[in-house]
Amino acid sequence: MKYIALLSSLLFAASVAAVDCTDCHEKVDLAVHQEAAATLATCNDCHGMADAHTVDMEIHTPELTITECADCHGMEK
Repeated sequence: MKYIALLSSLLFAASVAAVDCTDCHEKVDLAVHQEAAATLATCNDCHGMADAHTVDMEIHTPELTITECADCHGMEK
């Protein structure tokens, strides 16, 4: 039982760590997206991100800017 609790806590801890999108996807052209004032809502509208990813909406509001995404997720500028 203690191993199940340990495993579940490790999985939870790993799930809250910010990941670099470029691990799975091509690099995002931040300059173009910053000029367009892209937000998380824009990502969902243009790229259907919500269809492929489950995003914790308690910390990811639709108004988050691409710059804020890049800062947390280690996207290169």
